[in-house]
Amino acid sequence: MANNKLNKRRLAVLAMIVLAAVATVVLADVIYIYTGQITAKPYTTTPLVFSTGPNAGPSNTAAEPFINFTGTSGGTGFTATIALTNSSAAYFYEAGELTVNTGGTLYVTSVSTSGSGMISGMTIYIAPISSPNSPVCTFQVLNGGSTTVPTTSCTLSSGTTYYVNIYVTPNTPIHSTYSETVTVNFGYDVVSNTVVLPP
Repeated sequence: MANNKLNKRRLAVLAMIVLAAVATVVLADVIYIYTGQITAKPYTTTPLVFSTGPNAGPSNTAAEPFINFTGTSGGTGFTATIALTNSSAAYFYEAGELTVNTGGTLYVTSVSTSGSGMISGMTIYIAPISSPNSPVCTFQVLNGGSTTVPTTSCTLSSGTTYYVNIYVTPNTPIHSTYSETVTVNFGYDVVSNTVVLPP
């Protein structure tokens, strides 16, 4: 009887030792460490430069109460302020200019909104100044009040200037307290002319 108890204890201890050994093997990792070095340097020519178009403030004072379009400092993008009223749509024609210093492919990576939801639809057109009514890019970023990320892309040529046109469908009636901001993030591939979405 005593031997049976002793044997059971030995088996239990032996089983625990085996389990501990197996667990150690299962949980073991082998990690090799490699070193990479990344050096950043300035690229002196900004691939794209946004600026005010001929039909927008602040340079066009007649248009300024209705549309202001300015390129952000450092060439990171643009900001626009538009005035909406109780109309079926508003078209801000030649509101901005886009100068291409490096050819590439332009596309939209993300769209977000904040505010009162006064915009039902929004489409951004990019058209060469030599042919302003023939856009090479058509990006619908709002549809029925919901954001959409267009799957389209367009190729822009180096040394060419384009107009930025904005077509907006408001949610009517417009109230004086309404305000909405639409943020559109663009991608611009200057190497392989493909659409690559950032993580």
